[in-house]
Amino acid sequence: MRIAVLADIHGNLPAFESALAAAKREAPDLLVIAGDVVNGAPDSRACWDLARAECDVLLRGNHERYVLDRGTPAGDPLWLGPRFRTLGWARAQLTDVLDEIRALPIALPLQPDVLLMHAGPADDHVNLYPWSDDGSLERVLDPATEALLVRGHNHLPFHRTLADGRLLVSVGAVGLSLVGRPEARFGLLTRHARRGWTVRHVSLPYDVDATLARFVDSGYLREVGPMAQVFLREIATGSHQLVPFVRFEQRWRAANDVHEDDDASLERALEAFLALH
Repeated sequence: MRIAVLADIHGNLPAFESALAAAKREAPDLLVIAGDVVNGAPDSRACWDLARAECDVLLRGNHERYVLDRGTPAGDPLWLGPRFRTLGWARAQLTDVLDEIRALPIALPLQPDVLLMHAGPADDHVNLYPWSDDGSLERVLDPATEALLVRGHNHLPFHRTLADGRLLVSVGAVGLSLVGRPEARFGLLTRHARRGWTVRHVSLPYDVDATLARFVDSGYLREVGPMAQVFLREIATGSHQLVPFVRFEQRWRAANDVHEDDDASLERALEAFLALH
């Protein structure tokens, strides 16, 4: 049996189209999309429609939850501010399918020995890294017992054998690579009669310029403001930009005694951040 697992597309349609075509060439028995189809690049709806049309299994990630909860009692009031205007853009594209998105699971057992999940068995935002210790992994993965545990979420491709012999696989990101290069990544899992499950991490180039052009052509940069610039830079470089900028902005506000929560102050913080990078 062969399973292709794609995750963390984040509205990046050219990357998704390239990864999907490559995955289908492998003729998998199942094509899985493990969440975070939306929010980041401009084309959340196009990515959602393509995912629904092409995949066999679709999971909901934390970014789907953010879009669902924005502007509701379940959402953080800060999500209505300028730092999270990307969520408003995505939600506006998805208004007629919100119930469909809400009904998706964050984890799904597949056959007796496989668990597919966005981040963890019961948490769509828990972090697991190549350097996470066994104790942390066991706590996060409890109560899962499957022999193969497959996830996305952290955008870093890796796999490791746990202390009890189970295989944990993180497939990396299709649309927001964080490995230092702008490329699309997914995982290909194959079960062999004697060897059990093996994993191949697939990386491929895609038309990054086409994605960056969509930021302009769609009106995304103009309407979303500074945070769209951060996502654009993350896609262009294939490296961490969003989290470092958010942390930098907090320190910058404190150092400069800035209390306004508006586009102008956010733009000033971004200019200061980019001057250091």
